[in-house]
Amino acid sequence: MNHSEITSTDNPNPETLQDDSVGVVEPKESIEETSESHVPDASMLEDRFPEWAQMSRSAAIWTTIVGFIYAVLNYHKLWYTDLWGHLAYGRVIVESKSIPATEPLLPLCEGMPFFDTAWLSQVLGYLMYEQFGVTSLRFLYALALTICVVALLIRFRQKTDSYGLSLIGLAVFGFVAWKTLTIIRPQIAGFTCFVLVWTLVSCHKWTKWQWGLVPAIFLLWANLHGSFPVGLGLIGLLWIGKTADQYLRTKRIAAWASLRYFVMLELCLLAVLINPYGIGIFSIIHSISGNLNLSTLVEWEPLTLRMAHGQAMVIVGILLIILYSYTPRRVSIAEFLLLIVFAIAGMWSVRMVVWWTPIAALSVVVHGHAILNRFSKLKSETQNEPHRSGLNTVVAVGMSWIFFAYTPFGATLLHGYPQEPEKALDFYRSNLSSLTPVLLANYLNEHEPDGLIFNAYEWGDYLLWTGPEDRQLFLNSHAHLVPRDVWLDYFVIARANQGWEDKIDRYGANTVVIDKRYHSRLLEALKQDSKWKLDYEDELGAIFFRRNPIVTGLIIK
Repeated sequence: MNHSEITSTDNPNPETLQDDSVGVVEPKESIEETSESHVPDASMLEDRFPEWAQMSRSAAIWTTIVGFIYAVLNYHKLWYTDLWGHLAYGRVIVESKSIPATEPLLPLCEGMPFFDTAWLSQVLGYLMYEQFGVTSLRFLYALALTICVVALLIRFRQKTDSYGLSLIGLAVFGFVAWKTLTIIRPQIAGFTCFVLVWTLVSCHKWTKWQWGLVPAIFLLWANLHGSFPVGLGLIGLLWIGKTADQYLRTKRIAAWASLRYFVMLELCLLAVLINPYGIGIFSIIHSISGNLNLSTLVEWEPLTLRMAHGQAMVIVGILLIILYSYTPRRVSIAEFLLLIVFAIAGMWSVRMVVWWTPIAALSVVVHGHAILNRFSKLKSETQNEPHRSGLNTVVAVGMSWIFFAYTPFGATLLHGYPQEPEKALDFYRSNLSSLTPVLLANYLNEHEPDGLIFNAYEWGDYLLWTGPEDRQLFLNSHAHLVPRDVWLDYFVIARANQGWEDKIDRYGANTVVIDKRYHSRLLEALKQDSKWKLDYEDELGAIFFRRNPIVTGLIIK
């Protein structure tokens, strides 16, 4: 007889249970009381997470915030300029296992010295693309800017315990820098190095890690992008400013508090010499930045209030003036010098605005905190925070995994790319800016023309990357590599100015690939010219072939 049968049939008293194997009868209430008395008390559970792996609630919250920012950045689409040209050069370097001495991709630039200060960024980008596909480029972009966010947050939290002020600092940083940072290119790697250096050397106390880490960053920086002199200038200005501050306070110049910046500057100067060009890299960077072709490009023009960069910079500048008017904290000469010098550099060239932003963001946080302490006696938000626990670690790790898995890179890493041709093309296009001429480039690949192709400057990089190795384009976005006369002729043709027909004939171009956004005038001129035939057109641009190809031009395949 089983237990259920005894309970239901042999024992008419529902208040008791009898086990015939031992002959024991217990009241039902006694069993319930016993079971309740053995319910574990959650508050008495021991946290078996190793102490080193336990996190605070604040750390878990910030991990979630940073994870969300990382996920959002992963959905920023790849722009159609710069990036693809750098990948093409990275491909050349990997395949040849060396940096070319002269420009390797553009026939009209043949013989032009090729000094590649971003070779490491190009190689890393190409290798990532080859190994993990197009989504890996979005991952690299998100990773670089997330490192900037984390470095700034750590520095902000060293100055204030306020969540709000730290987020305001990030907002200031993004508000001014975002426009420049939308284009994915090696400058992003250089900017990440700048933020890391700034957050490390602006600390009041240095540890042994800073003495090794900062020069190591400069060693990488000198091979990732040619902007590392900006970082050297940062340390130099800190040395000058701290020396002046020290002299005003103590009437001494040789104090270690300021002299350490000079020593660090020397170490960094030695570190940047480890590059393919040695000390010659400084003259190379000076030559590139002084190239006359660059003055034609918007990002190298002086800053104006008509530009989004200029308006954002003015707003933050006004905010800083207000904060300085109420702050009880002394404004150091070093801080003032950095803000003024980098602001002047930003006004001189749009491209320089981005370097000012992390400096301004930290000043906003520091003086904002000082003002809040003065008027509201702001209390630390971490004073009453619970102790570290494994639960916070589980939450942080779980959220980090979710934010990673739900990005394009995470999804393809876990599940792979679509295999059907149509779905693969749609997925590929979804990772790129809608202004990228994917369909036009595919058509050109299927109908590869002979001879020189006159192309829109903005599309040169993508057409180089997607086309065959022997494709002959007029130019790409690396303006400093283009001979001056070719550069000037390009604008005559692209703008359909007087004499454009003679110039395009002189170059022997039998194909024109042009966009509608910037070169509608040339597009209409070609449509009306009987010498040219419209062979392909979509919403972005068009391809024209010469009806009677020139066989004696400058460039013949």
